[in-house]
Amino acid sequence: VPVERAAELRDALFAAGAGEMGNYSETSFNTVGAGTFKGNDLTNAYVGEKNVRHYEAETKIELVFEAHREAAVLQALKKHHPYEEVAYNIIKLENINERIGAGMIGELETPINEIDFLQILKNKFGVACVRHTRMLGKPIKRVAVCGGSGSFLLRQAIAAKADVFVTADFKYHEFFDADSQILVADIGHYESEQFTIDLFHAFLTAEFEGVPILKTKINTNSVHYF
Repeated sequence: VPVERAAELRDALFAAGAGEMGNYSETSFNTVGAGTFKGNDLTNAYVGEKNVRHYEAETKIELVFEAHREAAVLQALKKHHPYEEVAYNIIKLENINERIGAGMIGELETPINEIDFLQILKNKFGVACVRHTRMLGKPIKRVAVCGGSGSFLLRQAIAAKADVFVTADFKYHEFFDADSQILVADIGHYESEQFTIDLFHAFLTAEFEGVPILKTKINTNSVHYF
């Protein structure tokens, strides 16, 4: 973009959601250089003369954006860029969003013993039973959690030095993979996800102010305990 229009275009891209990285916004990288172009008789160029090579001081603006914002960002780019032909490139980055993942890690303020922790799970999640690996006789402080079928995250939970991994749908032989390094507590698939509806309700209520958001009270758990 021409140097004198770079600030305007950057602002428009920021407004469309580009430049957001974690707790930072309006991030960009800018390189100033010389661009060349020569328009034919059909052009209506922002600067320069037809059929004459033109040199323009330009700024190359690089920004990141989440994939779902692509349409809005491109719309802003084309609307606020002065050139008839806008040159742009979209590159998929390998950056891992630290705020997104299938599981979470947290720590209790005060360590508690394993039996007390399992009892808390039963009470808080209203489960009929907790399937778990052998007790290790160690206090519980660092807790790894994954709602639903979370056995695929066992290695990561161990690597994160969690004392217990709360999840569901562990198969018989997968319990052996804990290898006395962590306490695995399987509380059931539905039970581990039952509070998700409250999270969605809170999010939608905040995002769509004035729109009634209803929560179902129907229990859809297909597993029953005798």
